[in-house]
Amino acid sequence: MGLYVKNSGSFVPPNNVYVKDGGVWNSSTQVYVHQGGFWYPMFAKLVASTGAVDVDLFTLFGSPTVPLTAVYEIASGVTISSSSSSNNAITASGFPAGSIINIINAGTITGAGGAGGDRVDGSGRLGASKPGIKGGTAIYTRNTTFITNTGTIAGGGGGGGGGGRTNRGGESYDDYTGNGGGGAGTIVGSGGGGAGSAAASGTSTTGGSGNSYYSNPGSSEQQYGSSGGAGGGLGQPGSRGLPNPDFDGTNLGGAAGNAIDGISYTTKTVSGTILGLEVG
Repeated sequence: MGLYVKNSGSFVPPNNVYVKDGGVWNSSTQVYVHQGGFWYPMFAKLVASTGAVDVDLFTLFGSPTVPLTAVYEIASGVTISSSSSSNNAITASGFPAGSIINIINAGTITGAGGAGGDRVDGSGRLGASKPGIKGGTAIYTRNTTFITNTGTIAGGGGGGGGGGRTNRGGESYDDYTGNGGGGAGTIVGSGGGGAGSAAASGTSTTGGSGNSYYSNPGSSEQQYGSSGGAGGGLGQPGSRGLPNPDFDGTNLGGAAGNAIDGISYTTKTVSGTILGLEVG
């Protein structure tokens, strides 16, 4: 099983292990145990002093085959992010049963922002408005995990939904709609595109604004006021496009990214700032 120490009457996984060498106590980054004729790591610690994306802790700690207490510390000012809204910023899964993952975060862990919904690109009666994309997950775990968070853990913002159609006429050029804004994240969600100019992408903390489309004045079936929804801020869903509801009913904003997926596996020793859902 993983390494525990007794602290104030309770056994908890250690953040650090010290050994005495030459009369001086020094922090150890690895502790080994002899088992079946082989030495296996029982405790290992890694410190992230520079930013990274899509961190897979199982791979980072050498794909252990026996239970391990793995400490991953993120220094102040360091950001760990996902490269896209379909990836996790940190994944803790696949460790042998009995392992303990200890995430100590003084920096920022964020999922990527979701993209905004594209406008319908002039297909007459055909084509539904495009929904925004869900934001990315900050921490995904399926192993026993302790989190000490003095920084920020945030899911990516959802993308704004594309604008709704205000008519169902057959003239292709008057059925364009607005674009949805991109969601917030260290890796931002892009604004929706299609015909005309794209909507604004998100920023590291806020969602981008949607834009609007107005029909060609020469159209016999003009469409007015179709606006894409704004992207969500960190841990927030994107807004639905307008009008609401549209004829297609598909212009929803993207859901907020999860701050923690695997909360049933997780103990928060210090919560800090957590933005977004805690599920699983």
